[in-house]
Amino acid sequence: MTGWKAAAVVVLAALAGCGGASGPSAAEKRAALARWTQAADRDCKKANDAIAGRGFPVSLVDLDRLTVRAISDVQAASKAIRARKPPAGSAEKVRPFVESLEELDAALKRLSGATEDFRTARLDKLLPEFGGSLQHVETASKKLGLRECASHDEHIVIPDAVRAPVFAQQLADLDSRLTKRTKRLDASASSPKEAASTLRELDDIADTYASRLEKLKPPFWARRQSDDYVVALRTLGSVFERGAKELGEPVITPAEASDYETDLARASRTERKAIKKLLKAIGAVPTLPGRGGGEDEAPGGEGEQAA
Repeated sequence: MTGWKAAAVVVLAALAGCGGASGPSAAEKRAALARWTQAADRDCKKANDAIAGRGFPVSLVDLDRLTVRAISDVQAASKAIRARKPPAGSAEKVRPFVESLEELDAALKRLSGATEDFRTARLDKLLPEFGGSLQHVETASKKLGLRECASHDEHIVIPDAVRAPVFAQQLADLDSRLTKRTKRLDASASSPKEAASTLRELDDIADTYASRLEKLKPPFWARRQSDDYVVALRTLGSVFERGAKELGEPVITPAEASDYETDLARASRTERKAIKKLLKAIGAVPTLPGRGGGEDEAPGGEGEQAA
């Protein structure tokens, strides 16, 4: 028995001496994790460079094409990272990041399905979820000290890059509907009462436009211009409303008529300038101006209805 005990002590001492029982040292763990993160950063950079080289989508058609290619790039990087053996002693540290990539893969597939049929309302609903998936990748990436994997506010920039052509199409569809309504008005009023009725209708159209525009979601780089256009529409509507009230008065003096024409011209110019600035700021264009595109969803996800 004594001999067996002595032999066991020798074996344990040998194992301790060669590190068989203690595992990698702290320095070895750090080195293994550094190698793993460097390789992951290379995979992410390759995907980032490919996506950035194609630029932002400028229409829904462009969005579908670029989304398909971007998904291929991201999936290739994700596959390479997940296939890599976890760093010795740090498997639990990298697990949240790897799992966030799996979540992102699923979110990208849902996004691709929405871009294929140009469903702007469906894309609107998916983008917050998609941004959340990117946020999870970014959070896990930062904890590992990664520099290329979702470390440049992608959870904000990428959803808004998708949102730009969506918003451009929604704006065009909204404008088309309300322009048709404007064209139905009788511009050849033969009495103050008829002219007042036309102005009240124009006031309602401007208010409807502003209200529906406020419900749409522009990309962050066009939010100020969108807000400015809402103000311009409401200002123009108030001028229409004032004109309708003045036409209801028994007498309108030449001075009052002149002042009103000046205010109307000023408000109209402001509205035109505001829409031009908004269209320029969006950085994207509708697939077909005011197409409707056979789409059965109104801007902002409303059901098809008369404007």
